[in-house]
Amino acid sequence: MRKQGWWGFVFTVPFVLQLLIFFLFPFVFSLYLTFTKWDLFNPPQWIGLRNWSQFLHQQVFWLSMRNVGYFAILFVPLQTFTALILAYLLNQQIRGKSLFRMIYFLPVITPWVAGGMIWLWIYNNEYGLLNWILHTLGLQPVDWIRSGKWWLVIGSIALVNIWKGAGYSMVLILAGMQNISEEMLEAARMDGATGWTLFTKITMPIVSPMVYMVMILSTISAFHAFDVFLVMLGDVISVADRNMVPNILIYRDSFLNFKMGSASAMAWGLFLVILAITIVQKVTEKRWVHYE
Repeated sequence: MRKQGWWGFVFTVPFVLQLLIFFLFPFVFSLYLTFTKWDLFNPPQWIGLRNWSQFLHQQVFWLSMRNVGYFAILFVPLQTFTALILAYLLNQQIRGKSLFRMIYFLPVITPWVAGGMIWLWIYNNEYGLLNWILHTLGLQPVDWIRSGKWWLVIGSIALVNIWKGAGYSMVLILAGMQNISEEMLEAARMDGATGWTLFTKITMPIVSPMVYMVMILSTISAFHAFDVFLVMLGDVISVADRNMVPNILIYRDSFLNFKMGSASAMAWGLFLVILAITIVQKVTEKRWVHYE
């Protein structure tokens, strides 16, 4: 037994080392950096709360928080609703169901560069698909991505992110729907339940844990948004302050301006915001999520 215990310890050493080196150390070290001035080349210098004070007084940081908050307000409910509807439709007895599931999941595995180029063509001010539709309706073209209206730019990018992520959320919700027993649905139909009643009284309560998980993951994904903004807006340097989001600002400060302390402070500030929103979602969970 003692020999088996030692072998168990040996087999867990790689996992423990990975946890310490790639999770615990960066976590603690990044917190330490928030109180220092470090340019990656010289030793960190302790400066106390100066990094926190500086980024909290930066207008561009609050613009980025406004933008990512607006992005999350659009992205989270719209993606969740889209994934829920797609999952419900694909859970029905229709022909080519597997083909449709594959089609709706394709954007998830499409590289951001390829998907971004397609959407940049769709949004193009001169020959894009959306502006062609507006032109045929007698309306003026819209500069979706280069507009001076920040809410239009962020909203257009949110639509791209919904296209990219709805398939993954759809699979999660669909897995929950497939756990609903046919006997339960048949009993409800015998009691006179219609399609809408089945959806609201049986399907939704049963899949509500999955919907809740999708909302949590989508919220975290929204506040961590980086790839979609980088692809749609161009390189990090050319992003205007009115269209800035926290992760691009953190990346710019850390790897372009070599302000690791300031970037770490902003990263921790973003973490605290996400934590607060997650706690609020957890508090409201009992009101509409059913686990029985």
